[in-house]
Amino acid sequence: MQIKFDDIWGQPAALGVLSQNVARDKVASAYLFSGPQGTGKTKAAMAFANALLCPSDGDRPCGHCRACTMFAAGSHPDSFSVSPDGVMIKIEQVRDLIAAIGLKSYMGGRKVCLMLEAEAMNRTTANAFLKTLEEPPGDTVLILVSSNPAGLLPTIVSRCRMVRFVPMEPEALAPLLEERLSVDHGDALRLAWLAQGCPGRALGGGVEQVRQVDDAAQSLLAALPRMTPDEVVQFAGEWKNRREDLPALLERLAEALRLAQTRHLTGASGTIDKGRNALEEIPDERLMDCFDLIMESRPALVFNPNVQLFLEALVFNLQSIVTKGYPVGTESY
Repeated sequence: MQIKFDDIWGQPAALGVLSQNVARDKVASAYLFSGPQGTGKTKAAMAFANALLCPSDGDRPCGHCRACTMFAAGSHPDSFSVSPDGVMIKIEQVRDLIAAIGLKSYMGGRKVCLMLEAEAMNRTTANAFLKTLEEPPGDTVLILVSSNPAGLLPTIVSRCRMVRFVPMEPEALAPLLEERLSVDHGDALRLAWLAQGCPGRALGGGVEQVRQVDDAAQSLLAALPRMTPDEVVQFAGEWKNRREDLPALLERLAEALRLAQTRHLTGASGTIDKGRNALEEIPDERLMDCFDLIMESRPALVFNPNVQLFLEALVFNLQSIVTKGYPVGTESY
């Protein structure tokens, strides 16, 4: 599939940097595209990779040359891609990648590698990949894509040029959704809010999936102070087979907590949700501790094979912070 920079919504800063790098031929050896799920990182990485392989003298990618045609078909010999095999990027995948990019370019230009969900590397795999980042082949560009760069080794992050992708304002996203999905403005605006300004969430999961995640997050926050152990176990059981939706659930929980802190500080009204009244009564420092706990838990989700226990521990700790001021098993936080 052919993807151009113009196909990506709401990222003028990130796309401006990438377009200038291509136009001026001032390209780093490694990039890290970071930002929430659904902000267009992967599409931008594909467009950037295509542009780097396109030999056109005009706007790149041109979409018409042999290189662009092969890239769109997934058959360009100098384009490589790595993504998690299951829940992890395995060391064998990285070794195969290192061997491939060590060879001479087939078409006489650059070689480009995309690593999707780069945070899915464990420490051993990341250390193996780090050697390539430290001494990359001169004609190779590595593009890492991550919704959770905190899950990457700091040494990997420091060797990449960071390109940040941010959510759109819901009011700016709504008209685009209205046209693309053929829905009225009210539904489009609601979906934009539920998707937290992330076009990929709104378009990929659709209204119902985004609403389910939002409702689950708000219901959990509303019930959190009074949930029984059986209810916590039941919640975890309902979500253990929805691993692909858990990053969005954690992000929605974190966003609700962040907005609650903002309302406390500024008195802003924000959007109405089920969890809002419960959060209004929680002190700021406990909201911050809950937010920090969720953010710290996100990398663990990638490597934790037991989703049930992961969620039970997370909810019990959130409940303990809300009601007592510290997580389970500690005397202070």
